[in-house]
Amino acid sequence: MKLLSKIFQPVITIPKGAKIKNTEITCKSQKLLLECGLVRPTSTGFFTLLPLARRALTKLENIVHRCLEDVGAQQISLPCLTSSRLWEASGRLDKVGSELLKVEDRHNKKYILSPTHEEAIADLLSDVAPLSHKQLPFILYQIGNKYRDELRPKHGLLRSREFLMMDAYSVHTDTDSALCTYDTLTHAYRNVFRELRLPVRRVEAPSGDMGGTLSHEWQLPAPSGEDCLSVCPSCSHTTLLEQGKEGSKCVACGRETEICSSIEVGHTFVLGDRYSAPIVMACYGIGLTRLLAASVELLSSERSLRWPHALAPYKAIVIGPKEGSKEWVHHDSPRLEQLGAQVEAVAGDVVLDDRHHLTIGNRLLQADKTGYPYIIVCGRSALESPPRYELHRDRGEVLTLPLNELLAFIENDNKERDLKFKRESEYI
Repeated sequence: MKLLSKIFQPVITIPKGAKIKNTEITCKSQKLLLECGLVRPTSTGFFTLLPLARRALTKLENIVHRCLEDVGAQQISLPCLTSSRLWEASGRLDKVGSELLKVEDRHNKKYILSPTHEEAIADLLSDVAPLSHKQLPFILYQIGNKYRDELRPKHGLLRSREFLMMDAYSVHTDTDSALCTYDTLTHAYRNVFRELRLPVRRVEAPSGDMGGTLSHEWQLPAPSGEDCLSVCPSCSHTTLLEQGKEGSKCVACGRETEICSSIEVGHTFVLGDRYSAPIVMACYGIGLTRLLAASVELLSSERSLRWPHALAPYKAIVIGPKEGSKEWVHHDSPRLEQLGAQVEAVAGDVVLDDRHHLTIGNRLLQADKTGYPYIIVCGRSALESPPRYELHRDRGEVLTLPLNELLAFIENDNKERDLKFKRESEYI
């Protein structure tokens, strides 16, 4: 159990229209993550992730690791720097050169801070060639920082110059094998997003500078998104709209479609042998910092963070009485620690708000803004026999329960979430 006073969380208030480190505040996820002390800008497009954001991101990484390992993917780590000559050979250096961050060492050798690693993977495969057909297919993946020299970084973590990304690469003898693995990774992606309970949609998309024969974007509908989807409310068929175009009748069922803004959180490609002839490759990416911010953008209110349950930095916070109050006599620090330990046994990771000099109301407002899924408050009802505790949940729901019922409620709530995920996963 963690004490809130020991968590590095520099909370601030951002006045309307203010800029932080010359960065304009343009969306609610950016504003809330800054105000709640989860991220801090260092310069335009670059951010420091503070402990609570890093904790949520680690949980997201663990989900991605598990879902990829389940389909046989093997983790590797490639250098952030890739030789410019590899990008020259693939032809991408000229095509996307303005978006690349480039460096040069003391020997005048040129490198790129990689936004993606297709060239590096192809170079690795050529180094270990020839590959035996018995080795194929296989999937390699990594999670690491990527870089893009965005012309106008904005929306905080949604469009930054440095971002955490999962990138995976599958290697095959032919296109049929690549398509089979592509379906397998699609299954893994859906497991990731279903565990997060996010309505991410897969849509066909152009391959662009990446090239290849097949491409899909994974889009999360959200009001501040810069992409646009046409969604059929009848059959759920979804297409990606070009900027400025309007929706029409659904090609799958003939019904009128609805238009919504969305955020791209992943992209997958069947590349063919463009980078690796005669070997056939496919590649897969999920922007993890972007997905984290996009989920907050979708779920949060204008005033309070809300997380996918699986990503909440801590599952619960216990708020005790103000020191010196009547309630404090029966719920002092040792007893609050005991209560916190009991909650932790059923809820998972718990924070104890040990700032007992502050009022309950003050601490409750901050806890709600930070987005703890369960907020347990020792208020006036804690003086009853037996003591009853307030349980504050999302969207203002408040229950007042004795301890045994409180613990049972949290335990059952978590079990129901797990069962729902298992039922949904059966129909992928």
